Amino acid sequence: MTGSPSSDATPARPNSDRSRAVGFGLLLVGAIAVLVGASVPWYAATEAGRRMATFNGTDVTGGVAQALGVAILAGVLLMLALRVTGRRIVAGLIGVIAIIGAVTMTFQRPGRSEVLTELRKQTLADSYQLTIAGGNICYAAGCLVVLAGVVVVIARAHRWPRRADRFDRRAAAARSALLTDDPDAEIDTDAVWKSIDAGQDPTVEPRS
Repeated sequence: MTGSPSSDATPARPNSDRSRAVGFGLLLVGAIAVLVGASVPWYAATEAGRRMATFNGTDVTGGVAQALGVAILAGVLLMLALRVTGRRIVAGLIGVIAIIGAVTMTFQRPGRSEVLTELRKQTLADSYQLTIAGGNICYAAGCLVVLAGVVVVIARAHRWPRRADRFDRRAAAARSALLTDDPDAEIDTDAVWKSIDAGQDPTVEPRS
């Protein structure tokens, strides 16, 4: 009868680890796609069928698109050190940033004066055709991937194991080894020292 709870709990660990890998994987991939999308051409100015100038996301948005990508990546790295509530709060902020990036940044276009300034470096023509170069599509796709990662974090973060839980399990195992009469019992000295460092007596059972 005592073995049934542990057998029921074991399948949740791989699932929680998998959802954590999926969540952070989506966030990292999306953040990288946003940064890459901000640095590659969004629009190209052509004259008589020739590409005369290109404008990347930083040029078109005045650096805002790239700044949003940096903020997303910083938030993802910050979540690695937070607990459940902190992760959800930061994930929500990242989601807001991703929505702002997808809705407002990807539809911006370079102004006529900006295009003509670049064209003047190569030609005297006043007519041009502005075409999409694809960088803004990559940027928008990255924002959507980030949003998918945010959904996973908010929905599944409470199931992910915490460092404190792993430490408590190791400390409990070390305490059991110290209290047992078996001379061959293996003692996790690292967990023992961490218990002492935390102000706990590894030879005493914790009070419930």
